[in-house]
Amino acid sequence: MEARPVSALVLNPDELGPDPVPGMDLAVKLGIGQLEIRSAEGANAVTLPDERLRHIRTLADQRGLEVAALASPLWKWCRPEARPGRVDTFGFPTQVPPEERLDWVRCTLAAAVILGAPIVRVFSHLRVEPELTERFVSDPLLAQALEEADQAGVRLLLENEPVCTVAHAEPLLEVLDRYHAQGLGLWLDVANLHEVGQANEETIRALAPYVGYVHVKDYRPADGSRTFCPAGEGCVPYAEVLPLLHAAHPALPYALETHVRDTPADALAAGAAFLRTAIPGGLA
Repeated sequence: MEARPVSALVLNPDELGPDPVPGMDLAVKLGIGQLEIRSAEGANAVTLPDERLRHIRTLADQRGLEVAALASPLWKWCRPEARPGRVDTFGFPTQVPPEERLDWVRCTLAAAVILGAPIVRVFSHLRVEPELTERFVSDPLLAQALEEADQAGVRLLLENEPVCTVAHAEPLLEVLDRYHAQGLGLWLDVANLHEVGQANEETIRALAPYVGYVHVKDYRPADGSRTFCPAGEGCVPYAEVLPLLHAAHPALPYALETHVRDTPADALAAGAAFLRTAIPGGLA
């Protein structure tokens, strides 16, 4: 009997710091075989020279690890004259002139090829002053990026990010309906969807056909803000969401993104244990 595909756990080494080795070693210890690369050596991965990217790939290969995705900062930007608020881009500039953006797309695709990452994350422009906020769905660079990604053997997935223009289900579906045939999919951050009040059955069912990758983090509300905690220990409704995603896609990558600063290794271990019991069909 042919084995059914199973979902896979993914770990981001930079959750443990700028040196990727401790995070990779933790992945091995936890039985996680795939990595998400976002930053390393104190720099955003897409800004690293080719030889450093090859070094990261070698470190992964030596441990039997594959790179599942490059968590790029593409489109988490605005025009130089705009004034973004506090944005975490892991060392990448937030104000990027339009004439420089195609070069960054090509640089990112080249980095993905070196790392062996079949998936690249993109965002949807930062929300800034209304008159300067750009519209992602009509950005001509998106169609060109999708074409060049296809030529490179890489798929672009759009993350729902509250500081960006496309965070709610309605604009997400607008973009995905328009560009899905060209290869664009959804990098679903369940906690971000919960933050905007839409991590419910109706929304998950509508978005599920487009999902190609899942970010998993959790938090507890704390006096108007939030405190990050291991997955499964906060307010994000994973018990309702995960079975719906599994029903639509029995083999998805689930990437742990703890944001727990004091004890990230413990939080990653707890999150991995939670997902292994919470996702029907098991995890690789």
